[in-house]
Amino acid sequence: MELFKKLGIASSVLFSFGILIGFIIFPPFLKSQVKKQSVLKQGSELRELWEDLPFPLDFKIYLFNITNPAEIKAGHKPIVQEIGPFFYEEYKQKVNVIDREEDDTVEFSFKLTWHFNQAKSAPGLTENVELTFPHMMILGAVMTTLRERPAMVGLAAKAMDSIFHKPESVFVKATAREILWDGLPVDCSVKDFAGSAVCSILRENDGGLIKDGPENYKFALFGHKNGTVSPDRIRVKRGLKNVFEVGVVTEFNGESKLNYWTEEGNCNTLNGTDSTIFHPYLYQDEDIVSFSPDICRSMGISSNRYTIEIGDMSKDSELKCFCPTNTTCLKKGLFDLFNCNKAPIIASLPHLYLVDEEYLHQVDGLHPNEKEHELFLEFEPMTGTPMSARQRLQFNIFIHPVEKFKLMKTFPTALLPLFWIEEGILLGDDFLGQLKAVFKIMSIVGYMKWTMVVLGLGLGGAAGGLFYKAQQASQKLNITKIMPKTIQKTNDGEKTWPVNVNTIQGAAIPPNLDA
Repeated sequence: MELFKKLGIASSVLFSFGILIGFIIFPPFLKSQVKKQSVLKQGSELRELWEDLPFPLDFKIYLFNITNPAEIKAGHKPIVQEIGPFFYEEYKQKVNVIDREEDDTVEFSFKLTWHFNQAKSAPGLTENVELTFPHMMILGAVMTTLRERPAMVGLAAKAMDSIFHKPESVFVKATAREILWDGLPVDCSVKDFAGSAVCSILRENDGGLIKDGPENYKFALFGHKNGTVSPDRIRVKRGLKNVFEVGVVTEFNGESKLNYWTEEGNCNTLNGTDSTIFHPYLYQDEDIVSFSPDICRSMGISSNRYTIEIGDMSKDSELKCFCPTNTTCLKKGLFDLFNCNKAPIIASLPHLYLVDEEYLHQVDGLHPNEKEHELFLEFEPMTGTPMSARQRLQFNIFIHPVEKFKLMKTFPTALLPLFWIEEGILLGDDFLGQLKAVFKIMSIVGYMKWTMVVLGLGLGGAAGGLFYKAQQASQKLNITKIMPKTIQKTNDGEKTWPVNVNTIQGAAIPPNLDA
């Protein structure tokens, strides 16, 4: 077999295999495998990770120490000092899990557990550090009463005197551990009318308190949640029927809609995933939406490095339904959580980052910047895996003069920062190794397909060249030049040129043809 034919066959085989494997077989196979591994199927590795993450999340808390409590009581601008981070390892589990085959969903509750890690906290910082912090039970009770039943503020003030034994200030000196976990005492053994009335309300809604004997409680920011199962039930899609629906929330506490916000707009609509899983093959500029039970709303973000803003409900028509009332809206960057948790808490990004500057001027000691205070997620778009995430949120409370409460009678008007948290994840080497293995296979297949295609084209070109040369050689006329030797004379004296007749290919003359 001629060489050009051998090269042609080799070229066709390499080129065909390159196209077949690299462009026709492998991409659909990889896509099917990614989809298969991205659903919440019982017994699968992803399902086990989704239910009980084997490694902790980073959980950092920054408390704002009040440096001038006496001056605030006299009407001066608050001055705050950030203390932190207090670093905790957060274990997030999904418990009481129930699968619903009929609509391809799974229902669960969250269980959160935190462990303090002093080594990763700010240098020299322990939970025993003492700071001056707003007494959230006193301040919250008065501001809630003023908001909901302003005529009852005087009664609420008497109840605070009773339950907390005539406090001298709405600010208290306490350790970080007491503020965050152990709690400050709430004496509900009192017998006076005002104190008993408030304690009766507390007993009916004591989910946010820590029991401390038959009649007493303690109040801490996170103590009542640590190691306990949340009463909230969340129902999400498993993705077995449609992988692009995996993790999408369909119900919260048995309802397909929320009931915290006004009916106008879409604020009560359940959108997005439970924030712990996302579908694969995220496309560029896709809106990523997740539902957060802690703030009773969904948040949407765009692009492959997703950053979030709380928005401006005073100007954005789609956010109007989050306004405290139909006629009052907070300015840019603030979100009122009262309808969600019945506490007068205002959410923002840390240090009032991206918040209307009016509120920044009301407090000294805040230093907002993008690097430290933005909220972001970074995804690997093919698998939908969060590579790095920083969920940051600050909690604040409005203060202003309260005529019928002596401890706040001459208070300034300000948005007072309380604390902010950062919940983060950075995948470890074990999980990144699995992703790297996938990309290594993709890289090898990509290298192989282009190598086979290029070699196939190269060998095809070589075969074509050899075939062209062979064709040219078979069609070439081989002519030898006639070179004169010596001139010869015939008998009659004419000159003749000797000719080598073997060099001329003339037409054959029939022998029987006369000259």
